[in-house]
Amino acid sequence: MNLQFAREQYRRHSQPDATVPDDAHAIIALVMEELQGALQRLCIASENQAALPTDAMVKSMSALYILQSSLDMDSDTEIAVPLFQVYEYCRQQVMAAFRKEEGHAEGLGKARDFIASLKEAWGQMDKTAFAAKPAPAAAPAP
Repeated sequence: MNLQFAREQYRRHSQPDATVPDDAHAIIALVMEELQGALQRLCIASENQAALPTDAMVKSMSALYILQSSLDMDSDTEIAVPLFQVYEYCRQQVMAAFRKEEGHAEGLGKARDFIASLKEAWGQMDKTAFAAKPAPAAAPAP
């Protein structure tokens, strides 16, 4: 994962007073949180046949770009390729909504649900991957 790239992209697209975490896991969690919120706003507007909020469109596209760009496509393709495909699907659904294509509300709902699932899995990984490991048992005395 390209932590520096993801951090700089988020800083560029976030509010000037927003605090950006230094660890890669927290940055991706923050970007997923922002993406999920933006997709939720797009879903609500789409379902109500209202104008799509421009800021939610921009935030969605920026977050998806950050997530796709931060994948390690060289050494971790078993995970990176499917994630890239999910993010690409979500990007296509946001673009379909922008173009007001037939069925875009359902596509946005699926994209939102995919991101919610990934965000939940990412949060669970955080709890297990960074949990304190138990101390090794003392060696028996000779």
